[in-house]
Amino acid sequence: MIIAIPSFLTMTTVCASCASELPEESQACANCAAAAVATAPAHDPSPAPDIAPFTPSFNLHDDLEGLSGWLILVGIGLVIAPFRLLFAIFGTNLPFLLGSGNQEYLSSHPLTAALAGSEVLVNVLFFASMLALNYLFFKKKKGFPTYMILYHALNAILLSINHMAFQTLHPTADLSAGLRTAVGSVVGALIWIPYFLVSRRVKATFVH
Repeated sequence: MIIAIPSFLTMTTVCASCASELPEESQACANCAAAAVATAPAHDPSPAPDIAPFTPSFNLHDDLEGLSGWLILVGIGLVIAPFRLLFAIFGTNLPFLLGSGNQEYLSSHPLTAALAGSEVLVNVLFFASMLALNYLFFKKKKGFPTYMILYHALNAILLSINHMAFQTLHPTADLSAGLRTAVGSVVGALIWIPYFLVSRRVKATFVH
């Protein structure tokens, strides 16, 4: 197979005296007997085409940013949580602590009274925390994931301690509701803390 070589890549031989083109293997000019000189191939004058670097016209995180996916469940939980805490405070904690029928019992069980009072205080603090977390969530604030992780961790720890304390003080009492609440807080922490740590949607959404 014969491969054609472009003319601008071939070497030419010319006479050093009269500049006549000579056969490629010639050592001397046939016209004036001067020595032959090999010239370099002609340079291709056409410039190389400019290739612009590829720049994506979209943000790679655009499809992940926004309060969607699992964050919808987070938002629903945040909206409901303050009302649940208010119900716990005014429907359970305060009636038990301030009810006239319980005063004699609480006066003879000061540790139970102190524990009930601390539960009211914790629920009030959690209520305030929920209001702040709702603001951070819907404003897509950068600190929301960190504060949400802290909330879940503290909620699980404090509710578990509270249940164990009541169980210790009243071993024969039916505390199944408190147990369900404590277990639910622990399970929720085990689900949501890893989610907030590794979720790409969380990292793409809470950036303000």
